[in-house]
Amino acid sequence: MYQRKSRRCCAWMLIVSTCLRLCMLLGLDTRAMTLLTQAAAKPETGKLLLFLETGRILDIEPPPPEVRVSVLRVEEPQPRPETVSMPMEVHMVPDPALPEALADAEEIPVAGACTYSYDKADLLDRPSAMDLTGDGPKVLIVHTHGTEAYTPTAEQPYEAITDYRTLEADRSVIAVGAELARTLEAGGISVLHDTSVNDYPSYNDSYWTTLSRIQGWLEQYPGIQMVIDLHRDGVEDADGGAVALSCTQQGQQAARLMLVVGTDQGGLAHPDWQENLANGLKLQSVLEGAYPGLCRSLDLRTERFNQHMTPGSLLVEVGSNGNTLSEALTSARLLGDGLCRMLHALEQNGGTLQNG
Repeated sequence: MYQRKSRRCCAWMLIVSTCLRLCMLLGLDTRAMTLLTQAAAKPETGKLLLFLETGRILDIEPPPPEVRVSVLRVEEPQPRPETVSMPMEVHMVPDPALPEALADAEEIPVAGACTYSYDKADLLDRPSAMDLTGDGPKVLIVHTHGTEAYTPTAEQPYEAITDYRTLEADRSVIAVGAELARTLEAGGISVLHDTSVNDYPSYNDSYWTTLSRIQGWLEQYPGIQMVIDLHRDGVEDADGGAVALSCTQQGQQAARLMLVVGTDQGGLAHPDWQENLANGLKLQSVLEGAYPGLCRSLDLRTERFNQHMTPGSLLVEVGSNGNTLSEALTSARLLGDGLCRMLHALEQNGGTLQNG
């Protein structure tokens, strides 16, 4: 029986080979290739080749479905030189590791819907749980609402998908995150900037999408201690017009900052929310000491905002829809300077802002 099968297979192969050669002699190369491709795709051809190789007829399973793997990438938004007008560089203190002045607990107002009790002065003074030793990035910048944009100007226009929202990364809060990342790097802080747009096309899933990206980065870089989720607030007047939240810092217009800290009061697990609040208070103490009036009241919320992932996680609102991108970029540098001061001080002083 084996010999009969072998002879039949050889005869079949001879016929196929003869047909292919005939097609090529007649100038039908393309047709010959098509026939060969079609034959190779048939399961019977695979069975035949396996029989010739093993002497046995085996079942051929179809290949598994293609698996698509999404890879996180850090990409800097590419500005358009013909339209981007960058504000002047803000003066940076020579030694950001030593805050020259600090706001005390009473100078840091806390607002928000959370009704939990806490000791603001104790949280401000206690050593931070962030481990800033070792190599690798310590700060991750993400954008849950990456389409958030500012009031367009003649120098900084953009194509809006809805009011004050755009997919142009060099016009949205993603550009503000890029400026923050550059400032941190210049100050000696290793940082990752994830420029993914997480709120388009699905806005409702944006926080879950961002959470998956944070988890991916933490798996790759477990030394990350602080996740900064950078946003832009939305404020309207009685007539529905956009309101700018501005202040003057070192002679320049800047968008005011609001630090937002989440808790577990809304029902999602976040047992260490007070550690996030403690680090938020430390940052606001540094920022208000260096740039009085830059920060709004710290906002303590019932929602978690993915801040359970690292002890230093914060949500930062940079201005509002009434501000311009230039004002927001100025504030990004001020925020970056304050973060550098804070992190260097914590590293040098055992987790506190001041030695002793």
